[in-house]
Amino acid sequence: MSKSKSKLILYYLRIAKFGVRKEILITLHDVAEAMFTSTRHSRTLLKEMQSVGWLEWAPKVGRNQRSMLHLKYRPDELTADLAKMMISEGKYEKALALIDNDQTLFGQLLQNTSGATRREGQLHVQLTYRRPFSQLLPHIPQRNSERFLLRQIYCCLTKCDENGIVTPQLAHHWTYNEERYHWRFYLRPQLSFHDGSVISAKVIAELFTQLKDWPGYQKELAHMESTSVINPHCVEFQLNQPDPGFAGLIADTRYSIQPVSQLFTPTVIVGSGAFQVQEHSDKRLQLQAFDNYYGCRALTDTVTVWQVSPQKDDSFCTTTLQADIAQDKRSVCSHYLSINGENIEADNGQQTRIEDGCLLMLFNHQADLPILQRKYLSQILTTEEIMAYLINAKNQIEAIPAHNLLPTWIKPFGIPITQQPLPEKLTIAVFKHQALMDCSEAIKEILNHAGVKCQINLYSFGDFHDKAGANRLNEDLILTSLNLDDNRPTSAFRWLLSNPVLHQSLTPENSKWLSKELINIRHKSPLTEYLRELEPIATAMISENWLLPLFHHRQTLHFEGILKGVSITAWGWPSIQEIWSED
Repeated sequence: MSKSKSKLILYYLRIAKFGVRKEILITLHDVAEAMFTSTRHSRTLLKEMQSVGWLEWAPKVGRNQRSMLHLKYRPDELTADLAKMMISEGKYEKALALIDNDQTLFGQLLQNTSGATRREGQLHVQLTYRRPFSQLLPHIPQRNSERFLLRQIYCCLTKCDENGIVTPQLAHHWTYNEERYHWRFYLRPQLSFHDGSVISAKVIAELFTQLKDWPGYQKELAHMESTSVINPHCVEFQLNQPDPGFAGLIADTRYSIQPVSQLFTPTVIVGSGAFQVQEHSDKRLQLQAFDNYYGCRALTDTVTVWQVSPQKDDSFCTTTLQADIAQDKRSVCSHYLSINGENIEADNGQQTRIEDGCLLMLFNHQADLPILQRKYLSQILTTEEIMAYLINAKNQIEAIPAHNLLPTWIKPFGIPITQQPLPEKLTIAVFKHQALMDCSEAIKEILNHAGVKCQINLYSFGDFHDKAGANRLNEDLILTSLNLDDNRPTSAFRWLLSNPVLHQSLTPENSKWLSKELINIRHKSPLTEYLRELEPIATAMISENWLLPLFHHRQTLHFEGILKGVSITAWGWPSIQEIWSED
């Protein structure tokens, strides 16, 4: 937007007191007085406003003759329109000043101007999201969207895909000695972190040595005896038992390569991936393409994700990430992205997938519910009953019933039992996740009809996992989610082996049995067979009523082809590294 246009609006606002969208008969002298300028200058200003389409001006010849003035826009409409243009040009502070720091309006304008724009030869992607992101560190528990962002900011030694195929990242080759149980990884030359510091074999060895004793890593790395530096570009991991899939395990986001110091003093986020963090506040996250990235540099130069609170509570299984291409305000929105979201008509620019994972309920062993009570609860708390409640509560549902942890796994069958006596009161633990909270309310209502009073205890995501890690999640029923990453086989394996919420809900004997079965798989099976081996274990856990799957999210990515290279990822987000534009 031109500098003169931003000044011109000040004069328009002064004459808006005469009225808008009606014919006004007025002298040029009166217009000049309202603008606080000379008649000659006011005539120039009126012509400029007419040329940009703000008003119509039909002057009458002669002194004191009344001319016709027609203002087309209300002041709030015009300021919003100009602020929208400023936002699309990246002039966020000026836009805020223009709308008197109205944060609600600013959020709406951000949504309407999101998408991709090219400024000074660089491609900028702007999105909005409904909540701030937690600290983007690989070694702390993270929600689904944060793990997507970890993939953008960090790299691992290797990459594992949804089928268990391992490919290079920071390591270009690796070897496994089946007799001595040691793995060697050979690093690419001249690797660096975002702050310019060198990524070497020594850094990798020190990082994994620290992670071995880090909370939450002990089970996964219990078989790792030591790490050693063979040379500056080769690191060795000595195991004490067979693990032919170790190269896939360390492809998980939790094993992203970061400076060792960041484990202890994470003041500034330093990563190793395609994007580096420029700003992370409660208002926005801004990423910048990292020019020294080991692979192909991201096609997108910058990504800004603004935190915009929803105008109303999210619908069940609906999380919206807006990406509307900036257009003239009279045009309809032509591009947006919806994760697990809204009923969108299918067209050529839509991609839909059922998530790998589910919402689920765990029976906490601390409740000491007998097997028949757990079985009866599973029988009355069906996904169909919960869905019926949600529909009656007028919740929009973008999910399908889950019968196992993954949508492709078989549905366990159980023999129905007769009504069983239930406790007078049950407690439910849940973290702040709209779909889980909706499920907890539905379960509470269903159990109330069965004569059971329920108390729902709501935690933040961090507190929920901290309490589980300390074995202090004492509620009878625990609602949580299983979200798998792009490394699907090892992601599912890891969740079953070391998720603190799952294992704190199991009896010590059951937890020990599960760990033993998983370690047997790790000893004998290649990564490509992990999911096939895990399926009967998950099915047995459901049949024994240790847990109850509830829903699989339906993830939808919708756009109209303005952006090139947009594809949906395992997390439901667009593949932002590959976005490009012909402009």
